Amino acid sequence: MIRTEPDTFATMTDLNGRVRFYFDERISEQVPEGDFAAAVTVSPVTGEVRASHGRSTITVWLEGGFRPGLVYRVTLLPVVSDLFGNRMRQAFEVVFSTGGDAPTTATLAGEIWDRVSGRSVNGAIVHAVGADSLVHVARTDDQGVFAFRYLPAGDFVVTGFQDQDRDRAVGPRESQGSMPASLAAGDTLLLDIPLLAPDTTAAVAGIGRALDSLTIVVEFDDFLDPGASSDQISVQLTREGGPAPLVARVFHEPEYQRYVAQIADSFARIDSIAAAEAAAAALAIGPDSVTDSVTVAPPDSVDAGVAAEPRPIPPRLTGSPALQPGSSARARPGRRIVGRLDGPLESGVEYQLRVTAVVNVNGLPGGGGDVTLTYAPPPPDTTRQGGDAAVGDSLAAADTLGLRP
Repeated sequence: MIRTEPDTFATMTDLNGRVRFYFDERISEQVPEGDFAAAVTVSPVTGEVRASHGRSTITVWLEGGFRPGLVYRVTLLPVVSDLFGNRMRQAFEVVFSTGGDAPTTATLAGEIWDRVSGRSVNGAIVHAVGADSLVHVARTDDQGVFAFRYLPAGDFVVTGFQDQDRDRAVGPRESQGSMPASLAAGDTLLLDIPLLAPDTTAAVAGIGRALDSLTIVVEFDDFLDPGASSDQISVQLTREGGPAPLVARVFHEPEYQRYVAQIADSFARIDSIAAAEAAAAALAIGPDSVTDSVTVAPPDSVDAGVAAEPRPIPPRLTGSPALQPGSSARARPGRRIVGRLDGPLESGVEYQLRVTAVVNVNGLPGGGGDVTLTYAPPPPDTTRQGGDAAVGDSLAAADTLGLRP
């Protein structure tokens, strides 16, 4: 790119005029979507975009012409290449007015990301609509980042979406997300907008499993909202001909993974203290030098009433990216909830499980359902002794269910 007409911050007096991008070499006639108009974004949207190309130019105009008294931003997306297939490295934009106020320095930017996977969304369209109903347009780059530069001050509703049908409008079935933004002159405002596919049905329980004798898992047909309190979820366990354990605590998937990690860390620290004390005794070191160097996790990081004696760490769920600690700073949804019981399940007994008050990732309440489960303990690990054998049983149970800890 060597120059544009008009220049940046110039005033276009001919409302039926053209915007031209000039290159220093001949450009290819081929663009990914087959239409040079698809390679250009004009913001705000005031007419149908038209584009053509010459030997080393791209010309852009609007059906019906540009509207007077506005500041326009015309962006050429990085899809244009030369005859050797070398593409533009980044988008290029020109900002000009049609007789309105001088462009402000206000900027509205942010990231668009997928609510389920946690990954940034490349090529999403972003609309910023102000009180005047004008639609300002931007697109995300390969990092999911968008930017509206030189916006007028005011209140906006910012909507990101994946334009699957390529009509540049938000479709009822397209993944989307919105949030308000208030922009003052000179501001630089950053937004973080997650996208979700629209949904009208609550989550339905489909499968119930016993992870071990004290842990049950319920899987749903939809992702659940990790931001909704798991304390509001009701899980009731019953059986024919006898009592059933109570569900003492319910976790979302990410909560359960953090819970297991806390317990593992607590016992690892206890083991570290024991090892350090043994080493200190062997070397005749005073006890203060041991306890000063090791911090024990607070009692509430493990089950109440269990900290007095170490016990097997609850089995860890696997099979969902949402369960991998440290994989993303964002709280990613899962399809499962986990219940910890106040007593063990009996082997070979069928239990009925009723779940209510579940909220899916779209915020729809009323999810739940009825499932059954039967606890089948794994064969004991005869290669381990004492407490280690119990740990082995828990790990084997998770393997049997396809949930390797």
